[in-house]
Amino acid sequence: MPPEFRALSREDAIEFLEAHGIVAIKPPVRSSDFRLVTDSPFHYLLCRRYGMVPEISWSEALNRGNWFHQRFAMLHLPEAEADALYAQLLRTRLEELLDVCDRSGIDGDKKRAIISTEEQDHATSLAWYKTCNTVRISPEIGTLREFLTAPHYRPICAECLLTAEMADVTKDGWTVECVAQPDLLLYHEKQRSVWVVDYKTTSLSPVERAASCTIEPQTQHYLHILEACLRHPKFREAYHLPPDVRVGGMMHAIVQKPTIEFGMKDRDYLLDTTPLKSGPRKGEPRNEKVYQGEPRLENYIQRCADWYNGTGDYLHLAAERQAAPVVNISFTSGEALLDKTWRSQYLARLAMVNKWRMAKPDPGMFPWPVSVSGKTGRRDPYADFVLRPYTEWPEIMRQNGIAIVRRDTVLPEPEEPSDG
Repeated sequence: MPPEFRALSREDAIEFLEAHGIVAIKPPVRSSDFRLVTDSPFHYLLCRRYGMVPEISWSEALNRGNWFHQRFAMLHLPEAEADALYAQLLRTRLEELLDVCDRSGIDGDKKRAIISTEEQDHATSLAWYKTCNTVRISPEIGTLREFLTAPHYRPICAECLLTAEMADVTKDGWTVECVAQPDLLLYHEKQRSVWVVDYKTTSLSPVERAASCTIEPQTQHYLHILEACLRHPKFREAYHLPPDVRVGGMMHAIVQKPTIEFGMKDRDYLLDTTPLKSGPRKGEPRNEKVYQGEPRLENYIQRCADWYNGTGDYLHLAAERQAAPVVNISFTSGEALLDKTWRSQYLARLAMVNKWRMAKPDPGMFPWPVSVSGKTGRRDPYADFVLRPYTEWPEIMRQNGIAIVRRDTVLPEPEEPSDG
């Protein structure tokens, strides 16, 4: 017989969870909240309002993208200094993972696999970073590094936290605190404008990826927050900006991820040039690679450079790379802020997030995801919170290594009665 279904009352659920330290907050709105709420308000409740985060979770795309972002944040540092800092970040991360493994009872092959995967993602992302900066996007732009470090740009900050209050000016208006953490802010000395730079790694071509950048919530969110920040004298003073500074816009530096993996093809090799003894090429040198030893990162970096530029073993891609570079920049002008439709779309999206941000934290009132299998086909790490009763949530967290982590420093607030 299946277990009897027993629903908890709303008040019982909230009181029970709070008694076990699972307390909802009203966090400031981040750009990631827009997709989270659109996909599943229930996940927004768990991840943002309760702050539930798996202590060990892994997605190749997300992890490598994160390491790529961290290395690009060092763009303006001397290369040797940046490489040393990047290596230190790995050591710190491995210490964190080892600590989590020890606390979670993870040992043996599983522990070694976690460490090995992190090391490989770190090295792979470094190879992408170093080689994507060899691609000449166009004669006017040059390489990504050359463009972003041009003399007329002054770096303001990397991954600095911007905060602003956004308001709806209608009769039913609301005000909500918003935050953004741009990868990079650049001040254009000649234009007296500030540009947001965001790095994107993608499996799509940059042209395909760039098609939606202008209308994405992140672009709208970042530019609105930057506009608000530039109005404040203290912000301008902190970054030595003139009173007439304006929003330049947002650049998305889009880097297509190589389809080649670090592996056995990255071993050192000797070229076998002995003559062929038969066949149509009889007497000609074999010119076959004879691999030896273990794979080396230096070899993978060279192979990635060839893949990005259509050289070496990837010479057959040369014409394709010339026609459509796998590294490119998408520009969204700050003039988009003057467009009434573009701004109203942003406010509508913000209102949608704010609805669930302010709603009473009754799990039964937050719509569940349409599936618990996850977008990648793997089981959603939060599936058990949908499938099992609230009374088991503390145990689910313990079993699955899920901790309460507040990404933003916000104190819990007393919830006002609401119908959601």
